[in-house]
Amino acid sequence: MKNIKHLFNIHVSTYFLILSFLFTGLIKNIILIYFIVLFHELGHLFIIKVLGYKILRVDIYPSGGVTQIDKKINTKISHDLLIASFGILFQIILYCIFTFLYSFSFIRSSTYELFFTYNTTILLFNLLPIIPLDGYQFLRCIWEILFPFKKAFKISFVISLIAVLLFITYNHLFSLNNYLIITFLIYKIIYEYKNFKYQNYRFQLERYLNDFPYQKIKNERKVDLSLLKKDTYHYFKKGNTYVSEKKVLGKKFSFY
Repeated sequence: MKNIKHLFNIHVSTYFLILSFLFTGLIKNIILIYFIVLFHELGHLFIIKVLGYKILRVDIYPSGGVTQIDKKINTKISHDLLIASFGILFQIILYCIFTFLYSFSFIRSSTYELFFTYNTTILLFNLLPIIPLDGYQFLRCIWEILFPFKKAFKISFVISLIAVLLFITYNHLFSLNNYLIITFLIYKIIYEYKNFKYQNYRFQLERYLNDFPYQKIKNERKVDLSLLKKDTYHYFKKGNTYVSEKKVLGKKFSFY
């Protein structure tokens, strides 16, 4: 694994948020917030290493962290679900740790109450179905179990867009923190939308170049690559016979 210095990348907007807390004397607050954020990301890092994937970096934003992984899009959905879940799981573990410390008077009640508020807020925020939060990743995995890859993205994207509009409506904008978080979320949503064409292309190319351990086999009534699902190998009806997705993809990527 990369050393800690090169693994974590702190975005410039995060420094502005930290400075705003420091200038107002809320040192304990900012320490607690980013301790929780880092512990949350530690949950992702832990399960990623257990599953055997390479960690590229962890970007720290005002709204939290985003862990970048070197893995194929056609990774098992169960792996994606585990990766999305372990940040939240580690925050639940953090409740137990702080409760233990408070019970034996290792920390003051004011610190425990502050921690409880921040940990709950960050946990609930991460459960929102908004790109790139864990709630979105988890929800998209569920849709990918039920629907083709392309359709699952469209459904997840629409839900994410509605959720961020509701989030903006619900929250007061008159604070630096909210401006930074909302700007970050909108940027990520736009980026994900623009990047999906590449994602879908890569999703199909991976299936052509690799032999994944698919869980299911499905016969389709027509040749349509937009029907491709994760964890499923497809055969398409062409005339009176069925052709494998590998052959259909072979025609598309014939330059190989």
